[in-house]
Amino acid sequence: MPRKAFVPHLRTALYHTIPLLDDEVNCDEFPFASTYQSAGMKIPEGKNPAPNGGADCMQTVAAQTDDGTEHLLDDTRYDPPAFTENCGRSSMSGKINQGSMSHFGEFARQLRLIDEGRYLLDPGNAWFRGCDTSKADLVCTMTKP
Repeated sequence: MPRKAFVPHLRTALYHTIPLLDDEVNCDEFPFASTYQSAGMKIPEGKNPAPNGGADCMQTVAAQTDDGTEHLLDDTRYDPPAFTENCGRSSMSGKINQGSMSHFGEFARQLRLIDEGRYLLDPGNAWFRGCDTSKADLVCTMTKP
């Protein structure tokens, strides 16, 4: 069991669709929770060296700021990020979380991923080259390379 279990964040931006107001806070992981590389996958099946599970991940919250824009913010209830973490975990909208991964099964079939097989996913690091992680307040803008 992770030493710091996931706790939904009060500032998580939710997406309520009218007339249904059914969105709820979810925990989103990278690498994906449905893969063996996820920090949430129990040992011995899991392949990610994160003995404390998601507690070893960078912790963020998908929140709306005062100007109405949405950002991934540091979840200050956990240790600050060191930017050496091998996983990330965020408090985010369930509609966004499930919607973004709804095609993963088809992706796995089309690319013929084999159970427990390794694969490489580019998280878009080139888009964040201008980020200076040594600053106390980190603000990064995604820039298409």
